[in-house]
Amino acid sequence: MFPCRAISQDRNQGRKEYHMSAGSRLSWLALSTLLVVVVPCEAFANSHVRIVRLSSVEGQVQIDRGIGGGLERAILNTPIVEGTRLVTGSDGLAEVEFENESALRLTDNSEVRFSQLLLSDTGAKINQFEVVKGMVYLDATSKGDDIYRVKVGGTSLLAHRDTLMRLSATPDQLKIAVFKGYVQLEGEAQPVSLHKKQTLTVNLDDETKYVVAEGTETSRYDAWNKEREDYSRTYAENAGYGGPNRAYGLQDLNYYGDFFYANGYGYMWQPYGFAGSMVNWNPYSNGAWMFYPGMGYAFASAYPWGWLPFHYGSWAFINGAGWAWSPGGGYNGQWYAGNFLTVPKITRAPAGWTAATPPAKLATSTVPRTVLVGSSTNALTVPGGRIPPNFVSLIPGRSVAVADSFVKPTARNTTASRAELSEPAFSRVHQGHVFAAPGVHAASIATNTVSVYGNLPTSSPLSGASTASAAHGSAVPSGGGHK
Repeated sequence: MFPCRAISQDRNQGRKEYHMSAGSRLSWLALSTLLVVVVPCEAFANSHVRIVRLSSVEGQVQIDRGIGGGLERAILNTPIVEGTRLVTGSDGLAEVEFENESALRLTDNSEVRFSQLLLSDTGAKINQFEVVKGMVYLDATSKGDDIYRVKVGGTSLLAHRDTLMRLSATPDQLKIAVFKGYVQLEGEAQPVSLHKKQTLTVNLDDETKYVVAEGTETSRYDAWNKEREDYSRTYAENAGYGGPNRAYGLQDLNYYGDFFYANGYGYMWQPYGFAGSMVNWNPYSNGAWMFYPGMGYAFASAYPWGWLPFHYGSWAFINGAGWAWSPGGGYNGQWYAGNFLTVPKITRAPAGWTAATPPAKLATSTVPRTVLVGSSTNALTVPGGRIPPNFVSLIPGRSVAVADSFVKPTARNTTASRAELSEPAFSRVHQGHVFAAPGVHAASIATNTVSVYGNLPTSSPLSGASTASAAHGSAVPSGGGHK
């Protein structure tokens, strides 16, 4: 269960009452004199506090988590909560993913504050961002009735679902380009609406002066944004191997690994390349411990797929296969609520293994420090597995190291290897995707199993198991097609 969280009073202004455990209720008047109210775990989903994900970090990106420590280095898969501030440097790029796979993407020299991450009484999520400077893309999916409000100074914009917009803010001008969907300018005497292929320009010195024009200008970041969008859409659907049908971070599970069935465990997930050499891997080996008021220390994994496996479900060590993640059950769409884990859960570990523990918060420490673990380099890879796609190569003039966008993972079953992963890397220009296209299932789920034998040594690679064990490396999730 998610730990109990303290909610500051000013985040709950306007609410008439708190919902406490065991059905007891205290009036707003009685609570208004308290500085902080502790909300029980069971009522966390009603507290209007949500957790979203820092899903991509490139170059210099800093984060202020609102705990009094100011800006610090941003770590991939950092939990984003209400009040968080992100700042990118001259080479910085960042993406924040929401529960329904919508995303806010920041280009260089940008600053955004997440002023509201709320849950309405109807179940819709309210996302409000304050853009201080720079250029951002808002990619709102077509699912649900979530609200996306963007504020720049005194100007407020409401983006409807299935909308893709680009916002550029300078000290004296705001420019909104709508590529699809529908955006409203709020607070005007007469309704002001923006539709596909329209641009709104606002004079920030006099916000009553604005112009709506037909057409949109191109930006050097458009191809990068489009590729991030295509990657998410292509891999977001679960191929049917168990686990959630939809979830934020699911596209990374489908791209960097696959689900398989292990006797005695059910459906499990594992990154490509874990066979043999990774049996001694530790789930806590790379990342950072980051402190959040009311939650304590939460672990942020440095692996690009390290969101769902480190905050939901549990890890287990399977003889002959090494570490694998069990998603568990109960997928009701409330991923941000009671099932969120600050510390990865271990249900079965090898003999002699000791779990890592979060750092202790010293009583004398005003601002708890972030503790780096191992190689917390962003987009850390598994030897033999896929390496992250080179998204930044699509930005003209961007200096990047040229490397293959993906590599063929170590095949666990030589009779059914992932041949489609041996094709050459895609072009660095946007003639093709910089990520690998989804493969076609090479084996049915019925044969995509791992038989677990209790007498196997914990260091034994799967290739040393009985030939009756069909390694889960025999199939690649399809995840949908390019759109």
